[in-house]
Amino acid sequence: MRKGTTLIVVACIALALGACGNGGSAQRKTEPGLVRLTFYYPVGVAGPLARVMNTYVEEFNDLHSDIEIVPVYSGDYDPTMQKVQTAVMGGNPPDLFIVEISELPTLLAMNGIEPLSSYASPEFLADFFPAFMENSYDEEGELWGIPFQRSTPVFYWNKEHFAEVGLDPDRPPETWQEVRDFAGKLNRPGRHGVTISGGWDDWLFQGFVRQNGSELINYRERRVNLNSPEAVEALEFWVALTQEDKVAPPHSTWASTPPDFVAGQTSMLYHSTGVLSFLRSSAQFDFGVAFMPGNVRYGAEVGGGNIHMGRGIPEANRRAAWTFIEFLTTPEMAARWSRDSGYVSVRASSYDLPDMKEYTEQYPEYLVARDQLDYASGKMMAPAFQEIREYLKSALNESTAGNMTPRVALDRAQRQAENLLKEWLP
Repeated sequence: MRKGTTLIVVACIALALGACGNGGSAQRKTEPGLVRLTFYYPVGVAGPLARVMNTYVEEFNDLHSDIEIVPVYSGDYDPTMQKVQTAVMGGNPPDLFIVEISELPTLLAMNGIEPLSSYASPEFLADFFPAFMENSYDEEGELWGIPFQRSTPVFYWNKEHFAEVGLDPDRPPETWQEVRDFAGKLNRPGRHGVTISGGWDDWLFQGFVRQNGSELINYRERRVNLNSPEAVEALEFWVALTQEDKVAPPHSTWASTPPDFVAGQTSMLYHSTGVLSFLRSSAQFDFGVAFMPGNVRYGAEVGGGNIHMGRGIPEANRRAAWTFIEFLTTPEMAARWSRDSGYVSVRASSYDLPDMKEYTEQYPEYLVARDQLDYASGKMMAPAFQEIREYLKSALNESTAGNMTPRVALDRAQRQAENLLKEWLP
């Protein structure tokens, strides 16, 4: 893991409906029988993924003379979702798009996506990891999205820092208490013992609640438990790190913490497996990757984006869109995407392919997130997810900053969520 390259972040600035061009791929001239599809892809994650996606799209287009995929790089997950909403409300939905998996109830409420059960055979779906499929179905069991860009949070540690303070560099903490103990030893002026990355800290917190034996929202049973005893205890642990021990920063951003880890400014890091390729190419020291430490058990909630088909597009476009979905999610392409991006391959059989076996033997750290799926669940989702997310993030931020106790902060978030969802809750 001793490599150094420059991270190139590819970004497009959207205009009008938020669409920018097709990433430099020349469009074909309109020909009789050609079906042209618009594909919104969320650029903004670590690594030059726009270039990678352009390569995939060009390969698909070369194989299908009657279909042309036009990729639109529409910003990170949140701006991409906003652009999808604008396009749907304007009566011009994209044919295909990837948005964050918790947005399914919002997409359904706006009648923005096509059901996919008639396209996906049981044999096709059986090869996807079950945890990744949980955010693909509605309350009645209808299929609406196909996993593609998927991840779990994992735990990274700087082996050189461990050795420096007398910790075994090959043994990460396995429990919350060990995280706290190790962080106390590792903390130094200008260096945090541990960082729980901000920005998507609500996603990380969902995993901590799972590690404590509970969940924040059950979509199919319509239950909200933001202030459960298990959630309060999890947030009290965060406050112990940030306020009592002062071994973790009370605030950070999702984009800043991987470079902080690379720069040696934090010794242990909670973040997505999606940054693993960046860390591996950038860190000038040996580091490890492990399951997130548990409390009563290991636990995580999966993340990332699913592929959806826009509602109301012509039948020819729907058939062509499914052809592209199948292309992107073959075991071979799923394995290739995992190697190119650092995300988890969504197909179990892809790990049996010779190229993937060779790759994971060389880089076994890429198997950690896959193996953690045995302890993972679907990500929390509900109608008005973004508002609920803000209630939860506010509770986390106020508590880790020392402005509210975890109980008071989560009680407030629970009241806000119940009031917002009163017509949805039983």
